[in-house]
Amino acid sequence: MARIVFCFLFWINASLATEQSPLHSQLAHAHSLHNNLERIRLIQSIEAQINQSNDLELQVDFVVLLAKSLDNTGQADEAQRILKKTLPTTKNVPLLHTKIKHRLGKVLYNNHHYDASDMYLSNALDTYRKLGHFELQTRVLSDLANLYHNTGRYYEGINLITHHFDEYEAQLTPLLLASLYHSIARLLEQVDQIKLALMYKLKKFEIETKLKISESKKAGTLYAIAVSYSDIGNYEKSVEYFKLAYEIDKRSADLSHIGHSLAQLSYNTYKLGQFDTAKTYALQAIDAFTATKSQRNVAWAQHNLSLTLTAQKKFEEALILQEQVVNVANKAKGDFHLKSKSLLHLSRIHFLLGNTQQAKQLIKKTLEQAKVHDFWLTQIAATQMLAELYEKENNYVHAYDWQKQLTKLEKQYAQTNLDKELAYVQNSLESLNKDILIKNSQLEHSKIQTKLSKSQNSALIILLLFTIISIVFIFFFLRSLSNKKLLNQKNLYLDQIIMQRNTLFSQIAHDLSTPITAAKLQLEAMQHNISPRDDTNLNRLDNKLGDIHSLINDLAGIALLEEAQFKIALRSQSISEFSAQIETDLPLLITSHKYQYSYQSQTSINTIHIDPVRIRQVISNLINNSIKYTHSPGCITLNMRVTKYALVFIIEDSAPTVSDQHLPHIFDHLYRTPNLATTNIAGHGIGLAIVKQVITLHNGDIKAQKSKLGGLKVSLSLPLQTQ
Repeated sequence: MARIVFCFLFWINASLATEQSPLHSQLAHAHSLHNNLERIRLIQSIEAQINQSNDLELQVDFVVLLAKSLDNTGQADEAQRILKKTLPTTKNVPLLHTKIKHRLGKVLYNNHHYDASDMYLSNALDTYRKLGHFELQTRVLSDLANLYHNTGRYYEGINLITHHFDEYEAQLTPLLLASLYHSIARLLEQVDQIKLALMYKLKKFEIETKLKISESKKAGTLYAIAVSYSDIGNYEKSVEYFKLAYEIDKRSADLSHIGHSLAQLSYNTYKLGQFDTAKTYALQAIDAFTATKSQRNVAWAQHNLSLTLTAQKKFEEALILQEQVVNVANKAKGDFHLKSKSLLHLSRIHFLLGNTQQAKQLIKKTLEQAKVHDFWLTQIAATQMLAELYEKENNYVHAYDWQKQLTKLEKQYAQTNLDKELAYVQNSLESLNKDILIKNSQLEHSKIQTKLSKSQNSALIILLLFTIISIVFIFFFLRSLSNKKLLNQKNLYLDQIIMQRNTLFSQIAHDLSTPITAAKLQLEAMQHNISPRDDTNLNRLDNKLGDIHSLINDLAGIALLEEAQFKIALRSQSISEFSAQIETDLPLLITSHKYQYSYQSQTSINTIHIDPVRIRQVISNLINNSIKYTHSPGCITLNMRVTKYALVFIIEDSAPTVSDQHLPHIFDHLYRTPNLATTNIAGHGIGLAIVKQVITLHNGDIKAQKSKLGGLKVSLSLPLQTQ
């Protein structure tokens, strides 16, 4: 009887296995298909049978593959829906539950929802580690590294993979190694270690060639190698590889991959000067990315099209397109690479159209972003553009300053490149040494192997020496060119200064002769009793002497500023006492205008390290400036407040004000606002230059803008230093 029952149960189990086997086979066949649309049709044809199978593992495999295929054809919302619907059904099976989260994280990543993707992928990585599932742990780690790539966390991604290599290298299969090589190569590219990235890509390609991988994976590797050739400037080679990848992508009907290949072909043919071809590729890329509903990728393709239009001198069309790209880049959270590239090119278009002020603002914004994220080439391009802009405006002082910064950046970049070349050679040596050790263990005492090792080491030493010599030569060549340009800028700057000084001394000589002559005539009239020696005439004489004194002070100010002898004596100063001194000085300074003074403190700190004499001089200069230029009856306000980090002064006055064109220059040496310089007001543009010098020596900040009172508003802040 027991034997009969056993046979009956065996027959039932075999029947179930027979029923499930075709489903597993069909799903395995679906995995092997490269055309996503064909795969979706096949999967959906067996959906009802899979749902009735009660095999949860099979159902999860089905959902994950369907979501992947839907995502690849631009149906990301549907992919997310079926994954989230399945997620609760797997909560009691940790491995299957984590597989759903892993795929959901990848779908979110592919559609640029990086924060949510980070949460799911990080959670999946932790669970795979706890479950001890090494292969899945490695795969999700590779996906997480790709996420770090797209969010600008390049070194974090490199460290993640490097640590995994160090800990598990012996356990990594060729396929897993290939996946990690792909991820670390992408990250290394973003920190300008292009040759090291190319080395990892070639290692990956070598593994995949031996394993006879699928066409879709081969296309990905060809694409990656082409990117590296593009980055090192070999555009002919990169176009060749991108075309190979594009032909495979067309057979797969994967619109996302097609779009990326077309976008890269557009950029690289543009670099080769094939502008019509580049334009065609860019338009096709825009169509492909639009079908996948990827705004970010559409923006990259539009950026490439804008580059081509600019090269064809169609600046207005390029401007409209590039502004759309910048708008998308600003919304793309974490995509700093797109932001910096799009802003830089928008700056270039405005520069070419002659919109210098707008170009200047955009370039400075680009430069700030590039500094934050260590985009060296973007920093160099932006700094060079600023030097060109100021030179175009004949502002040789600022052009000279930016040219100095450019020289400094180029030196730092050359040094960084030298370090990276050495790192590349070192990594190559380490990699080669590993290969030699493996071959030595296989061939053991082979004399041939020994000779080969020596030959390879000699070749590498020669390569290292050649690389170092080449880099040193390029460094000194660039330095020579830069020094020559710097010298030209300096000569132009000196010529401008000499011209300014000659004009100034001529003006001061004229200005001195007027009050001296008037004073002399007044004295002679009083000596010969032509004019009475009363208070009125004495006051007139005193006013003329005051004008002479003002001119002499201006000359002293020029000497201090130009000989760089302007110094400060810092000491601890009670803020409340300083406020009281300012309040006492104001009635003596302001006699012909209304004024208001206020003081607030938002912190318990009551001391600051400043030079109180110089700061009172600053306040006096600014108040005197307001008195000079404010129409009577006018109003002057001084607000002093202490914030958590700084002591702040705000001085405002009533009309007239300074135009936007001249506001940025009022603190420049020897500068006077043209519309005011023609008046009879004394001065030669020294007072505000001294103010700027004092605040700079205090590591403070000063700026001017239009006041709501109708005149000028000057804000200055001094840091609450502890020593």
